[in-house]
Amino acid sequence: MGTDIVIFANHAIDFSNNNLEYIANDIKYKLDNSIIANRGEIQSQIRSYYDWQGHDDLVRSKWHREIDNWTGNNWEYFAGFDFSSCTEICYSGPFKLRISFTDKHIQFHDPGCRYNSFFDMEKEYRDVWRKYYYQYISLFGGNIAIYLPDQGEVAEEFTEKVWDYNPSLEMIVKGLLNKYGQNVIGINDFPHDENGFIDPPHYFIDTFDDLK
Repeated sequence: MGTDIVIFANHAIDFSNNNLEYIANDIKYKLDNSIIANRGEIQSQIRSYYDWQGHDDLVRSKWHREIDNWTGNNWEYFAGFDFSSCTEICYSGPFKLRISFTDKHIQFHDPGCRYNSFFDMEKEYRDVWRKYYYQYISLFGGNIAIYLPDQGEVAEEFTEKVWDYNPSLEMIVKGLLNKYGQNVIGINDFPHDENGFIDPPHYFIDTFDDLK
């Protein structure tokens, strides 16, 4: 079993009125009315999801047709949404992109790849995703993304804590810095293997300075 990447980001959405349906519709309005700036590049990346070995031609061609013919820009709550038991508002949008919101963070669920695959990407392809993250993080008042593994020591102490207890990302950043130290290597140069980063700090905080 490999290690997948988990992408969390901060936001400035006001959840204080506790009316989750209002908040969910306000988020939806902003998503629906914000065209993905690099839509064509994202579409191409998602089109390639089933292009590797292990997927038959029928699955691949059906997926290609669906993505090639996608024209809508609407984002919808996941089916069966129940606000009375909600702690996370989940959306599916163009090309089946998925974003989730809690009162403390945003989680991006794409590209849904292995940890090492994200950092093995050619810079131009990884930046396609980073531009998409930055657009929507900025839209909701945030300014950073944190890339974490979903398994291992870091996941047990930090990733799972976000999922299970929903702490502020500021608290998670502080914990990462205290345990592993500050990032001193650029995103394009991090040494890693299939289990995540080989050397500390075992995480990456993306401030998107090179994309601003």
